[in-house]
Amino acid sequence: MTDGVVIITGASGGMGSACARRFAAEGRALVLADMHREPLEALAGELKGAASIDLVDGDVATSDHREAIVASLKGRRVGALIHTAGVSPSMADGRRVLAINFEATRDLVTALLPHFGARSAAVLFASNSAQLVQGRLVDGAARKLIAGKMTVLARLMLRSSRTAYPLSKRAVQIYAQEMAPVFGALGARIVSLSPGIIDTAMGRLEKASSREMDRMIRVTPIGREGRAEEIASVAAFLASPAASYITGTDILVDGGTVAGIRAAGGMLKLR
Repeated sequence: MTDGVVIITGASGGMGSACARRFAAEGRALVLADMHREPLEALAGELKGAASIDLVDGDVATSDHREAIVASLKGRRVGALIHTAGVSPSMADGRRVLAINFEATRDLVTALLPHFGARSAAVLFASNSAQLVQGRLVDGAARKLIAGKMTVLARLMLRSSRTAYPLSKRAVQIYAQEMAPVFGALGARIVSLSPGIIDTAMGRLEKASSREMDRMIRVTPIGREGRAEEIASVAAFLASPAASYITGTDILVDGGTVAGIRAAGGMLKLR
């Protein structure tokens, strides 16, 4: 499928750039968005085969950045939104983690919604950590966040970036479920994609700051970290006609880490 523009946020990051290479190889028209201009220009310079490339730099959590992404479409329809932009616990405080990982996701989808159509797809990057915290209380707090309300539990979790992160990503997973009927009315699809521990600069930053990461890898059935290219291949599949019956769900791509943790008795057993 070469119909419509592929928007990739967080495009100069490890998984974002892998996605950009994958879609460029398919000859797709690309809009690459990220915080800084120079890494985007460097990435664009190495891409071969893309039908066209537009660059948008800025803070994903701002309305100006969203408006610039919409403007970069130049009247074209969205073929796919590959939303990889996000921050990890070591990169921001809890409130900023929520603002970037969930609120910016919701606001970007809202801004782009009129530009989706038949056979379009949105792939929103979440995290396997969100599956580890899912349950009645956390899911309830996440649903309230989607509705623009803040529960006591959410306030408590936002005090630490370590707990704000899985909450923000669980909100992304549930948001994709709740938006599926809206996208379906357009003939479009929306899913969340939850990577596990991936060998990227962000992943290495988290490994350096948390011993739990090494323990998680040890119980991962595949026995290693994932590669950015492995995530990009799943994103490309989800945006393609081959995934035409997949919407409103989360796709876990973590080498079995969540399964391994549960088999070990939960996160507390890894400490």
